[in-house]
Formats: sequence, C-alpha cells, structure tokens
Amino acid sequence: MQDVSLTVQEGEFIVILGPSGCGKTTTLRMIAGLERPDAGTIRIGGDVMSAADRFVRPEQRGIGMVFQSYAIWPHMSVFENVAYPLRVRRVAAADRRRRVDDVLELVGLAGTGAQPATALSGGQMQRVALARALVAGPTLLLFDEPLSNLDLKLRERLRLELKALQRRTGLTSVYVTHDQAEAVELGDRIVVMQGGRIVQIGRPQELYREPRSRFVAEFIATANIVSAAVLGAFSPGFSRVRTASGFEIDARHDAPATPGSTVDVVIHPEDCSLRPATSPLPDGAYAVQVTEARFQGTATRYTVSLHGEPFDVIVLGTDDPLPPGAPAHLFIAPGRARIVQA
Repeated sequence: MQDVSLTVQEGEFIVILGPSGCGKTTTLRMIAGLERPDAGTIRIGGDVMSAADRFVRPEQRGIGMVFQSYAIWPHMSVFENVAYPLRVRRVAAADRRRRVDDVLELVGLAGTGAQPATALSGGQMQRVALARALVAGPTLLLFDEPLSNLDLKLRERLRLELKALQRRTGLTSVYVTHDQAEAVELGDRIVVMQGGRIVQIGRPQELYREPRSRFVAEFIATANIVSAAVLGAFSPGFSRVRTASGFEIDARHDAPATPGSTVDVVIHPEDCSLRPATSPLPDGAYAVQVTEARFQGTATRYTVSLHGEPFDVIVLGTDDPLPPGAPAHLFIAPGRARIVQA
C-alpha cells in the first residue's frame, strides 16, 4: 500500500474496485481496525481511529461489517445471530428484541427470527449478516465482496435491494469488489486501485467515459483499445489519429496530444453500430466484415475485421444477427473515441 488517501462524505456509498492483490481488502481491513497501518491517519466522523500514537480497537469504532463468507453461526437461530452484537453490549432483553425485529423487517426477513440459520438460503444468510451489521446502529458500514458467493440472478436482485437499503438508512458505506458491474451499479463514486495505489476516483459515468489510463479503461468496462499515431489537432480537445493498419478517427483528449506521438485510443463497443453493406459506403462509416456474432438475448455482440484488426461492436435489439463473413458498415458515435495514458 502506497500513498492511499481517501475522503468519504457522510451518507456516501463508495466502492473500491480492483483486481485481486491490488490492496482493496487491505484498505477495508485497516478502516475496520482488523489491520494496523505502518503510517498515516484514519479518522471516522472526525475522530482519530489510527495514528502513530493511537489505535482504536475494531469493536470501539462504531462500524458494521459484512463479510464474503456470511460468518453466520450455524448453531444459532436467525434472531440469536442478529442479536449477538447487542448481547455482547449487554443491551436489555426487551430493547434487544425490538431492535432485532426492526432490523429483520428492514432487510426483508420479518418473521424468520425463530428459524435455525442452517435452514436459510444463501441470499437469506447474507441478509442475516447485513441485519447483524446494522442492529447496533453503526456510523459506518463496510462490505467485503458480500455477494460474490451468490448466483448471478440473486446477486443482481440483492444489489438493487442493498442500494435501496443504503438510501433509506443514509448510512455511509464502503464496499469492496472486483466486479465492475457491481461497482457501477452500487457506487456513488468508485475508487479504482492498482498495485496498492489509487489510480482514479470518480462517479461511475466519469470513469466509464473519461478513464485516465489504459488500466482503468480496460477494468471498468469492455472496450476496444488501439494504439495509434497522432496526426494533428482536429479542433480544441480533439486530434486525428491513425493506427498502423490505416484506421483513422478523431479522438478526444484532456492532456496535449503531440503530433507524431503514439497514444492509446478507447472506443466502447456500445458506442458503435452496424448496418448491412447494401449501399455505397456512407460518409463517416467504415467498411468492415463480420468475423463473429454472439446473440445474447437483448443484444448481439459482434467482432468485425476493421482494416484487418479485430474490433468489437454491441448492437441492442433482438433482430437476427448478421452472419460471419457478411460485409457491413461500421458507425462510431461522434466524440466517443478517447485518448488515454498507457
């Protein structure tokens, strides 16, 4: 971990995203107090939790944490699992009952308190883990890849429920994942990590449309990334670029793009469209040939040959796909090609 600096606003849902070994879980564990940093300061609500001369134990930080493995005690009932943090704090039995019932209703498990934990489905167990994290009234909620053990449809449903719950409670939340779709759907802001460093922070739309590096562009979404030479400025913030195969396009950029320099250009497949080549090549279109078509229900994902190089295109709709070998015209939405750092 090197030079990690992050400020989370009250009520914000932050997602830390990155590949395995990038430092995201270590960052979360240091916030929780499960690991002690070698240097730096951690504050929660303005209070110092960790510094050179101070270290507050996890149970004294006012946080709730939901783990990947649920950490549900199989010998306890649902009620006993959720009530455990209150029992440790010696909360009176009547208050304990009220608070557990309230939080079980909040997470959609009302009336299940007497059931044994082993009788629950994976999704229900994760709700129990969430209820247990909420029951003591934390000021900060931490999630360590809590949905990764669930099947796809259940993950998608629980993502919606989790975001809705966070909005209802207003709890400040930090969520760790390696799943790009999860990060984009849940996060108010996303923190992208690589090699123990934060490489970019921004809203999901910002990271998707304005990645600062090839790594972020590749990790936040599936994208066409091509190496090209800068031919010259086209207009303020735009330059004409050309690949080695001869493909030319006008690409946006923030930093100066020096003519003659080699850059990476990002083009998202969903910013493109295909039409059958039944007429002469229109202005602004590129002649391509379909090499692969994968029908995915609501869309078809194509790979086409563009100047002899593979290029991905996503076309929404349920129309029959163009067959492999078919000639086509490729259109790229104006302003959607972007120059990024290597």
